Amino acid sequence: MRFIEDNNLAKLTNYAEYLEKHPPTHEVQIHEKSAWSCSHGVGRWMADCGCNSGGHGGWNQAWRTPLRNSLDWLRDELAPLFEQKAREFLKDPWAARDDYIAIILDRAPESRKQYFDQHAHRELNEQEQATVLKLMELQRHAMLMYTSCGWFFDEVSGLESVQVVQYAARALQLARDVLGKDLEAGFLERFEAARSNIPENSDGRNIYERFVKPAMVDWPKSVAHYAISSLFQHYDKKTRIFSFCVEDEDRQVFTAGKTKLTIGRTRVVSEITQEGGEFTFAILYMGEHNLTGGVRPFQGQEAYDQMVQEIKTAYDAANFPETIRLIDRHFGDTSYSLGSLFKDEQRRILGEILASTREDLEHRFRLITERYEPLMRFLQSTGVPMPTALRTASDFVLHADLWAAIRAEALDVQALRSLIAEAQKRGDRVLDEDIRFAFKNRMEQLVQQISEEPEDKERIRLLEQLAEAVAPLSLGMNLWKVQNTYWELLRRIGPHMKQRAEQGDPAALEWVTDFSKLGERVGFNVHQLHLAQPVQMAA
Repeated sequence: MRFIEDNNLAKLTNYAEYLEKHPPTHEVQIHEKSAWSCSHGVGRWMADCGCNSGGHGGWNQAWRTPLRNSLDWLRDELAPLFEQKAREFLKDPWAARDDYIAIILDRAPESRKQYFDQHAHRELNEQEQATVLKLMELQRHAMLMYTSCGWFFDEVSGLESVQVVQYAARALQLARDVLGKDLEAGFLERFEAARSNIPENSDGRNIYERFVKPAMVDWPKSVAHYAISSLFQHYDKKTRIFSFCVEDEDRQVFTAGKTKLTIGRTRVVSEITQEGGEFTFAILYMGEHNLTGGVRPFQGQEAYDQMVQEIKTAYDAANFPETIRLIDRHFGDTSYSLGSLFKDEQRRILGEILASTREDLEHRFRLITERYEPLMRFLQSTGVPMPTALRTASDFVLHADLWAAIRAEALDVQALRSLIAEAQKRGDRVLDEDIRFAFKNRMEQLVQQISEEPEDKERIRLLEQLAEAVAPLSLGMNLWKVQNTYWELLRRIGPHMKQRAEQGDPAALEWVTDFSKLGERVGFNVHQLHLAQPVQMAA
């Protein structure tokens, strides 16, 4: 790009600048069913046109037509029902639909009031406002389900296609709720014709059941998520979880060894539709991944108190089978587990559970390694292959030590070099993705600290030494954050420090030397940087 500009071969610009300098002079019409990325017009978005990413040459895209037909059918079924229902509250349902973008961008009470003042043909109560917001969400998801990447790639069970069907599923869910119309059977009848290229995923109906339905969220599931996650982290009396506001009326937590029981009553309000409800819950955690519980609408204080007393009595007696039976009796057949958590939170909590598992494994493997280390050294010196079990235990301990050394608050580079040397001998068995992430994360952390205190020479040297220690490893780290921050520092403080060095400031000269070494370690050609040029000291 520099070559192009320096040689006046072209003027680099962007679309906004070009439009500003060259305002439009003609009005055009879009040629319908044309597309920039497919020579078959919009075939890529509706037919097996043959265009694909190239990753799976034997796959077909015949699933595109059934997917398109399913969504078109759902859109056309929803439109008249939406319009009929919305006219009960709104002057012009479709104008209100278009202006709903104002609410999406700002869901504050003032924004909602302005929206209803503009579009409602009378003053609406809270329940009616919630109905209108659900109607608007229905239409929003009916548009989102046409997100183009749903057809762009090669497989109907891929991330992008599943996502557009999840949007459709939300529209189906809202249609049942606000329109009293269950369209799921008709949708699946059409979507079933979409055949997956992956045999185990079968067809659209199977994909819907496996990947779409489990992602759908209703009121009990949102409460279950809150109740389960409250066992693993502290929540204030009133908190926000994703798009839900949760406020406890009562929450009690009991513990016995590794087990925990939480029972409570909470009010949940959707920030999107402003709809809410009051629910009770009981969740029993028995350690590791073993968890069960139930959620139901609040049925009065007397019923709640009785439920709390019965379940707590069984738990206090450590009668866990009876505790589970009582939860089932009070909350019905629908039970919740760690699998009921929203995905991000599920992974965080499973990470906590696995952390304790790793600690236990590390302790056991360390005992094995320490006991048999003389034998392992002897085997290594004689060239006799080490038993797989001993090698696994030893690799696990070295990996844990390396991980801990990288993340230590006081970084000991000399000890780290020793661990790196041993890890190099074992290669990919130890130097895996986790270690690469740990190194990259620590280097980004250090360069950020340098950015905040740019004259901290000790930290500059520490990062330079760490980069030197890591350099021989084939980790394939992408250090763009480190490099970008270094470049920003070079431009922001480099000239000032070089000027001070030229005026005879020894501390500045030391900084220039150390900072230049760091630049070389993180991939800069320091000989082309003005900072790295010889400093002319004042006489």
